[in-house]
Amino acid sequence: MKTERLGWMVAAALAGAVIGMGFRAPGDKTGTVDVIKVFKDSDYAKTQNEGLQAQVAARRDVVTFVQTHRNMKPEDADKLRILSTKDKPTAADKDDITRIKTDAGSDEQKAQALQTKEKPTAAELTQIEDYTKRKDATGQRLEKWRTEFNDELTQQQEKMNADALVRVRQVIQQVARDQGYSIVFAQEIAPYCSNDLTADSLKGMNAKK
Repeated sequence: MKTERLGWMVAAALAGAVIGMGFRAPGDKTGTVDVIKVFKDSDYAKTQNEGLQAQVAARRDVVTFVQTHRNMKPEDADKLRILSTKDKPTAADKDDITRIKTDAGSDEQKAQALQTKEKPTAAELTQIEDYTKRKDATGQRLEKWRTEFNDELTQQQEKMNADALVRVRQVIQQVARDQGYSIVFAQEIAPYCSNDLTADSLKGMNAKK
């Protein structure tokens, strides 16, 4: 999800009506603000977008690895998903991820060697059957993960939208109050207003903790 898209979502939520300040100053001092720019160019938007893209990449990498290592142990696949998508994996988590990937690579080599063997023993046939079951289970697991990952990322996007909307509105309202404005329009509504609060609102976004 790109910041431009999120910016438009925030703007759409604020546009179409005035951003009320909650009071009326003498003379109804009126201003305008480019809501998209206030959000899109802010440090907050960049940080949020980087975080979301990192989550997307982590999930994509897990799916890609498991797709190419379908003979790995099911319990290792599940653990890899959990550890790889943690916000802040520990050193122990990273060591566990390395161990899982090493074991998965070993299982792939063993499976390929068995499948190309001309006369496998009874024990080897049993192992081949076990690997076949793992591959089937992995395919089902990946389908389930794709749905769950899409749901997780959609929820993150919705939360980001909601948080951004609140933050942008609060910042614009505070700037307007500080400068004595009673009404501020989204720029789409009043594009020719001379009192532009965009720059000051952007500063407010970057200063907001």
